[in-house]
Amino acid sequence: MKPYVSVVIPAHNEEQHISACLSSLLNQSYGADNYEVLVVDNGSNDNTYAIATRYNVKIFSRPGIKVGAVRNAGAEEAKGDVLVFIDADCVARPDFLETGVNELMLAENLVIGGGCNLPANANWIERLWLLGTEGQNKPRHLIGACILIRKNHFQHVGGFDENLTSAEDSDFHNKLSEEGISIKIDTKHNVVHLGNAKTVTQFIARQRWHAENYLRRPRKSLKDPIFWITNIYLIALLIAIISISSDVALSAASFFVVILAAFTLTLKRIRRAETRISVYKDEIFKLFILDHLYLIGRSLGLLTGLKSLFNFKV
Repeated sequence: MKPYVSVVIPAHNEEQHISACLSSLLNQSYGADNYEVLVVDNGSNDNTYAIATRYNVKIFSRPGIKVGAVRNAGAEEAKGDVLVFIDADCVARPDFLETGVNELMLAENLVIGGGCNLPANANWIERLWLLGTEGQNKPRHLIGACILIRKNHFQHVGGFDENLTSAEDSDFHNKLSEEGISIKIDTKHNVVHLGNAKTVTQFIARQRWHAENYLRRPRKSLKDPIFWITNIYLIALLIAIISISSDVALSAASFFVVILAAFTLTLKRIRRAETRISVYKDEIFKLFILDHLYLIGRSLGLLTGLKSLFNFKV
């Protein structure tokens, strides 16, 4: 018999994508009697909730809590022995549940994850951020957009951290690993992500949001190369700006470090995509600019986190 599955979807102001997401999940080959879909609305002030009511799904309102708590709230209401987490701006192919759950059942001590594919109409920011083969991304850790897990494993590790404003999925990955639970991430389980940042403003804002928790989890951040690159970039940029009128040589040297930090990130991402830099030779400048924007966003997030930490201590 097929295990009963609960698909949990956290949603906040997703009126543009929630219909596509729910339509894809309600047309699965797994069999309608074998799964349920739960939407947990995080206090949307657009039409997300109203749109969701048009579909045969369970809807719960949980405003004013962080994303990890939203996911946990859905898991608490779930009836399934298997939990599937997907984001409200993602679309799943028709055999997504069947393929994923079948693989999950092959081993008792296993969690399945996937990545995000580019939509067909992706612009340059989306394409150059999600490097890889035909826009198919394989993350190094579980991402909230695509996780399949037995409910008892989810409960065993205590679910997602409810205090984090972002990166609750990578934290969840680490908790599972520490408990000896195997994690398999494969692009065949990927979903299509419709909600990628499409403008410079959106891109910077998203990276700022991701970096706000750096100082809340210092032990993990100290092991993260991006954390160090961000710090180097931010310090060098501040020195370059402050010293530009008093010490031209110091300012120039600092600006060089800024450029080097961004270029290091560019090379790191190309290497991670397992491709050659020559593949992007016609767009290398755009790629370099995008990594500058990434580090600007991360730097702003670091400063925001520092401010929040200071206010909390006071």
